[in-house]
Amino acid sequence: MAGGGGTRLWPLSRIAKPKQFIDLGHGHSLLQGAFKRALELTAIDNIYVATADQYKDLVKEQLPEVKDDHVFYEPEKRDTTAAFASVVLRLQNIGQGSAPTTFMWADHVFTNEEQFLADLRTIPDLIEQNPDHIVIVGHNPISPETALGYIEVGEKVAERDDVYKVSCFKEKPDLETAKKFLSAGNYFWNLGYFSLKPDYFIEELLRLNPELKPAIEQFSKAIDEGADAVEKAYGEIPKISIEYTLIEKTERIMAVTGDYGWADVGYWTTVEEIFGQDGDHAPKGHHIHVNSDGNYVYNTTKKTVSVLGIKDTIIVVTDDAILVTSKEDCGDIKQVIAKLEDEKKTDAL
Repeated sequence: MAGGGGTRLWPLSRIAKPKQFIDLGHGHSLLQGAFKRALELTAIDNIYVATADQYKDLVKEQLPEVKDDHVFYEPEKRDTTAAFASVVLRLQNIGQGSAPTTFMWADHVFTNEEQFLADLRTIPDLIEQNPDHIVIVGHNPISPETALGYIEVGEKVAERDDVYKVSCFKEKPDLETAKKFLSAGNYFWNLGYFSLKPDYFIEELLRLNPELKPAIEQFSKAIDEGADAVEKAYGEIPKISIEYTLIEKTERIMAVTGDYGWADVGYWTTVEEIFGQDGDHAPKGHHIHVNSDGNYVYNTTKKTVSVLGIKDTIIVVTDDAILVTSKEDCGDIKQVIAKLEDEKKTDAL
């Protein structure tokens, strides 16, 4: 799944080239890293990419080995129910409705990737043994995070120490609640990965949300009628998250859990944590720190950046924009985006 806008990494991530298409320091983009991860799990003919229509050229440039008919384009942003349902309907259309399918995100990083891949490899068998279930991935909580959703689990499944029945989902908690989750021992971070058979996805989605049936049937029919019909039908699918319509409603769901060293590269503090181990990012420019502490500068230009008398800031420098924020406030970049939109500075977006 590679259609996100990545606005929280502005000004590096832009509408024209969001974060999944950017190399933050690994020598390849996040999308290319996710594709390599998928190749560890299955043959290339079993890998599909879902993205926004406007990123067609970027996908072809970065993943030239992926066939054109293995890339699904979203006509517009309509939240995740529309995004996932349209992918599933396309998979059914090409005869892949009964294949165990894992939905992966294009902008995640794992320092314990081998364990993550090992656990993902066990999921197809779990689905074959439990075809009327959804399998999700839970991460051992290593800190009381308040920006993540949590999974509460119950009894173990399939005689395995790391697979559980899911009791319920918990929204992003306050700090005290997150600390309780951490000490309880049966709560995991929800990574947003889920696996199931496409046929079961549609069956369960419509069982839980019968009002979606006309829009789902219209889109399914439109796939064979061309791009205009697809765009029109896609616009009829309500803007609702897949968590609300399916994941948090279904009664038959289990979680594969582990410690994967996971990070969603969604904030500049995360970029520093993962890619800033050797200091600032300045492959072309130069940085000077004087009487300053705890700052991180990400500079894509040849400019010299001087930091004097400040601490705990993130500074991002591109050719046409500069961001200066405290680390504490870096999660609020969407407020900057909103102001740029209000002031019609679309060239900066």
